Amino acid sequence: MASRELTYDEKKAAEAAFRGLPVNPSWSAAAQEVYEGIIVALGENAPSQLGVDESEVSTALVSSPQEPVTTRDLAVTESQQQAPVQLLNRQEAIEAGILVDVSPIAEQVGLRLSVGISKPLWELGITASHQLADEECRTRVRDVLLALRLHVEQAEITAPWIKFPALLALPPDAQPQVCTLVAIAHKDSSAPYALTVMLPEEMSGISVSE
Repeated sequence: MASRELTYDEKKAAEAAFRGLPVNPSWSAAAQEVYEGIIVALGENAPSQLGVDESEVSTALVSSPQEPVTTRDLAVTESQQQAPVQLLNRQEAIEAGILVDVSPIAEQVGLRLSVGISKPLWELGITASHQLADEECRTRVRDVLLALRLHVEQAEITAPWIKFPALLALPPDAQPQVCTLVAIAHKDSSAPYALTVMLPEEMSGISVSE
């Protein structure tokens, strides 16, 4: 099913779920499905209950006063571009090597659902073209997912995808830079509720089958 904008009651359902409001029986079945999906994804962690250390917030969203932050758009190189692929489910994407599963790290930061990172974002923003050690890559994944979680808590969600800022230091530059990333909520037979984090330009080729 191709990506589409949410209907009016689906947007209301999404907003209610993130604000902790009860379900409205007058919503359509699709809107109630959106509401239930978000509630399941959040689990027991209502936004007001999620505790975040100040050090975590500064790592994920801002730099120290001594480090000026610049903004950078991550660009996919020709070698990193993926041809459009029609996949049956999320597990196939992982097995095909075009999606990296980071669900264990996502659970550590309070995202209790299946989470994946696209291959272009993984190679460019996480491994920095395979220049970084595994431990540093895990730290970068955690910082990106924490930035996503904090953004979801504070933003008004009106569509199945959101743009959010994250700090990444891209070699050869050691200075962190603010990059815009995209998270898309979806579901399929292998993962009832899931998020995929990717570069903004990757959205143009998305096609999801149920």
